[in-house]
Amino acid sequence: MTATIVKGGPWVTTTVLAVFGGAITLAAWIGGDHGLAVALGIFYLVCCGAAYLWARGRGDVAAIMRLTGDERQRLVDVKATAFAGLVVIVFCLVGAIVDLARGGSGSPWTLICGVAGAAYVLAMVVLLRRT
Repeated sequence: MTATIVKGGPWVTTTVLAVFGGAITLAAWIGGDHGLAVALGIFYLVCCGAAYLWARGRGDVAAIMRLTGDERQRLVDVKATAFAGLVVIVFCLVGAIVDLARGGSGSPWTLICGVAGAAYVLAMVVLLRRT
């Protein structure tokens, strides 16, 4: 099995942050909250600048942000991503339980838990077929 490694630079993380930050800012503007949209735009511009400067530096995090990390750095990134995903899933499960205990439908927490479970099963099927 060969791994495809994408090489990038300090603009990789900055561009992803700018695209999603711009989408969030635009959504706030379209939603009519122009003050929030301006604040979000400024916030994401500052974040993009910080991400670019950080990615230009040395160290493990900078290498991961540039997508140029070695095998150890990529493994750290995968483990951190998995941990963050587990924390979010547990948060959503607790949210669903609390909402159901209060007499609610569990929504939107149950939907998010369902998407997470389906994504996990799909990832397992795909990854197990590759090995």
